[in-house]
Amino acid sequence: EDIELGCPTGAVVLSMGDDGATRRITPEELKRLCKEQRLFSTASLNEKLYLHYRGYSRIEGLGAWTGLRALWLEGNGFGAIEGLEAQQDLRCLYLHQNCIKRIEHLDCCPKLATLQLSDNMITSLSNLSGLSRLSTLQLAHNKLESADDLRHLLMCPSISVLDLQNNLLDDPAVVDILEGLPQLAVLQLQGNPVVTKIKDYRRTLISRCKSLTYLDDRPVFAEERLAVEAWSIGGLPAERAERRRQREEKEDAHRRNLQYMKELATRALPLATSAAIAPPSAAQSPALAPAVDSEVSYERALHALEARRKQLLAAGC
Repeated sequence: EDIELGCPTGAVVLSMGDDGATRRITPEELKRLCKEQRLFSTASLNEKLYLHYRGYSRIEGLGAWTGLRALWLEGNGFGAIEGLEAQQDLRCLYLHQNCIKRIEHLDCCPKLATLQLSDNMITSLSNLSGLSRLSTLQLAHNKLESADDLRHLLMCPSISVLDLQNNLLDDPAVVDILEGLPQLAVLQLQGNPVVTKIKDYRRTLISRCKSLTYLDDRPVFAEERLAVEAWSIGGLPAERAERRRQREEKEDAHRRNLQYMKELATRALPLATSAAIAPPSAAQSPALAPAVDSEVSYERALHALEARRKQLLAAGC
């Protein structure tokens, strides 16, 4: 029997046991999964574990799995982050598509670099300051609304990839928070009401987030950043002047390359013409000498063979 739990992007289906209870992560269950996933029977030797889409309602039973570096827990019915005290070497944690409302109990995973919490019910960020190595944080499809909900990000300066798309963010002050992330390189903010409230949205984000290399649906190339920097100083006329300068610079480079190719062709033409007119010499035609030598050798061999035949005939007589 299955039940459904309502979550922000749909329902999470939980598999029910024969007694009507939801499934639990028991030692017997983990032993069965070890065989199914071809893992080591000694739990501490395993670096990864897949517990996704199993219908579990609670994170538990992982005390012996001390060597885990990647743990997949998405698509269950977890309402809280817990039971990870033994995962001190964990690098990647995937908890998307659950029913989590609060970020907590992650201080026991100081080496965590990737945290996937999309498709949950999180309303504000907290308890991330102890994750000094956190570089990727995915929070798409949650219930974040204001700049205050994101303010805790300022305690995580190591974040370089941030996914906030399809939340409820409508406060332009979120730009101040994002500007305070010195290593932010990839940002997903599309699908939030705030996008239409920020004047010159793309230009503003690029100009204020100095390390940004990818925004929403396309990368931020060096040419665009130079144009945006000009815009931030002198407005639209300065941006147009910068784009004109870039275009002229590319055209000049193209002309220089074309001129160089023409000069190469001009220098090579006399050499090709003289090579075609001059008669081939013995030194220029080494292939002829072996042919002559082979004919002489063949004639000599025939004469020697004929002389030997005559000797044999004379001896027989």
